[in-house]
Amino acid sequence: MTLVADIPMLEASMPSAWRTEPVPPRPDARPSRIHSSESTRALLGLLKLSQTAAREMSSPADDSTFAGVISKGVLRSLLGTLHHRHTSTLKHSRRVALLAFGLANHLGWDGRQLRILEVAGLLHDIGKIGVPDTVLEKPGRLSPEEIELITLHNNVGFDVLQACRVDRQIQEIISQSQQAYCPDLDAAGVQCPGSELHMGARILAVADAYDSLATEQPHRRAKAHQEIMAVLTEGSGTQFDANVVSALARWVQKDGAPLAAAPDDMDPGAPSPVEVREADSVGLMFSYLHTLERLYDGFHLVDTEGKVLIWNRRAERLLGRTAEEMLGQRWSPQLLGYRHLDERPMTAAETPMLRAIETGRTSLLPLMAMHGNGQAVQMELQSMPLFDEQGRLQGVAEFYRDLSRNSGKNSSNFRDLKLAATRDALTNVANRRELENQLAAMMEGFTDRSREPFSVIFVDADHFKRVNDTYGHSVGDQVLIDMARLLTQETYSGEVVGRYGGEEFVIVCPDTNIEQAFRRSERLRSTLRKAVIGGVDRLSITASFGVAQSEPGDTVDSLIRRADKALYQAKDQGRDRTCSLTNADLQNASKPAVRVKEEEVEPFLFESRFTSVVSSDMIACKLGGFVNDQKAKLSTVTTERVVMLIGNGGLLSALNPFSQEIPVEIDLVMNGLSDAIAKRGVPKIHFHVKIRPRRSILDSTAFHTRATQLMNELKKYFSTD
Repeated sequence: MTLVADIPMLEASMPSAWRTEPVPPRPDARPSRIHSSESTRALLGLLKLSQTAAREMSSPADDSTFAGVISKGVLRSLLGTLHHRHTSTLKHSRRVALLAFGLANHLGWDGRQLRILEVAGLLHDIGKIGVPDTVLEKPGRLSPEEIELITLHNNVGFDVLQACRVDRQIQEIISQSQQAYCPDLDAAGVQCPGSELHMGARILAVADAYDSLATEQPHRRAKAHQEIMAVLTEGSGTQFDANVVSALARWVQKDGAPLAAAPDDMDPGAPSPVEVREADSVGLMFSYLHTLERLYDGFHLVDTEGKVLIWNRRAERLLGRTAEEMLGQRWSPQLLGYRHLDERPMTAAETPMLRAIETGRTSLLPLMAMHGNGQAVQMELQSMPLFDEQGRLQGVAEFYRDLSRNSGKNSSNFRDLKLAATRDALTNVANRRELENQLAAMMEGFTDRSREPFSVIFVDADHFKRVNDTYGHSVGDQVLIDMARLLTQETYSGEVVGRYGGEEFVIVCPDTNIEQAFRRSERLRSTLRKAVIGGVDRLSITASFGVAQSEPGDTVDSLIRRADKALYQAKDQGRDRTCSLTNADLQNASKPAVRVKEEEVEPFLFESRFTSVVSSDMIACKLGGFVNDQKAKLSTVTTERVVMLIGNGGLLSALNPFSQEIPVEIDLVMNGLSDAIAKRGVPKIHFHVKIRPRRSILDSTAFHTRATQLMNELKKYFSTD
């Protein structure tokens, strides 16, 4: 039975479940010509995908791997469009699916559950089809509007998966993978909402984060396996399931890095004209859904049988009814309790839905609907009939605007003013006022015991005045901008990064104790030391870090003062280090006021020194011989420093612990060479050599063997003592 087989026969063709009272047909009301707009074509494309899914998934002949999980035609169409729109996202999705599948397999999953998780991995970023390339590939910091657009992609993907009748577990896994995880019980023994996350969502979240960190991004470099595991471990218990992270570590220890065998070439070649047209059509559909998510407070889509096909998340929030409750329900005025604004019951003929069907035109009406909690919601409801090219009605889309909200607060001017009031003008991170507001809110939650302890990290660039004096204030400003970007990019657990003043930054870390914050600071400090900051090759920037955790009796001021004191202790200790400070440290004079953590020995760092007594004129010649013999590539060359890359850097060679071709980076600093050149003498030149692997490897012994061989080869080119 169809929604409306023929507009002139409205009453006869309306499903009986819809008919609460007679609605007279209007034979002359149908437009003489159907106008097909882009919005109509986009929603018709979604209906077509839904019809394909219904047809294929109900076919008894479907014996494919994904039978009953997702329609083959839908999966092919969505992945084909993703490949056509943004190949990098498709490759990321393929790798995430492989990671999630392998990790779940390692945990003992099999059969249908493995397939469900694999499809969830393939489709978790499908909503990015509607995001412009200028946003996806932006090499700098995203604007608030761009961030908003990116965050909507998950909602859009959810809409499409609903319409395409994808297995509910897949929708649940994708949706929940974006939520924060917490252990089963909090510190007070109370069940946490995040503990109810589907295990597949926990696995997918770890797989997604691993590949994102392992892949070169427009705004940051790819991280090695050890760095990634440090980030995942740091977020365990707050952002990631600690058991899943531990399982990943065991899996890598047993079988090697998880992406070692992943196919890199995933381009099937040029698509056919038919495939291009289909991809363009699906791409239009996603772009339009992004628009709907931004413009309206909710929308739903009804198919030709009068059944709810899409019930988006904003509709869930506005009307307090979940998609699980609404999907598949037959539409009627009673379904949502429609009433006029004067509270008169609304007849079927008065609803925008049937007005749109009867007239063939969009209908708009202010009305009241019933929230799931029994409260009335005032809204503006717009119903749009969807006709195909032959003029046949295929469904109806309905859009909501909440009339109770303050529209002024949602204007672009209000948003811009609010943004300007909370952002630092130079670095675009939170300003001091916003930091203090965030701290006050967290402290309030901490004091009423509704939140876990949180920590504050103070960061101060070392010798910043020297940077301004040596290179000028424009370079100094760029240093601050680059530091802010690095701190933002290297924090992953809901931290707030802000500029406190001058060269001081503050990082507010929710649900983070002092030990976790200390480890986070050390990672940030180490990353900053290796980064290119300020756009000047020879400029090396370090920073000092002070850490404090919220404690009973604290105020925002006392917490900030304690973190600030820890920062100055770090500076007094010699800078480029992290110190932490507790109330006990301050009160107990017998204990040191600060705990300084010595820098940990890096297992994948080889460091050595030697002295050359060779003429300065011969240094370049001898280094050139070493470079040629080792087939090295030079990445940095100055009178004081040479950085060279040896080995092809291939993933398989890097992961082979027995390979003699482990790709490495050699950082060679030559103290005294500038004086030797100036004096044209033959003084001693002191070499400081650091060797690191260029890719993640599993065996530090094999790396040190390789590094020692290269070090011995390097020394042969010089007279050393």
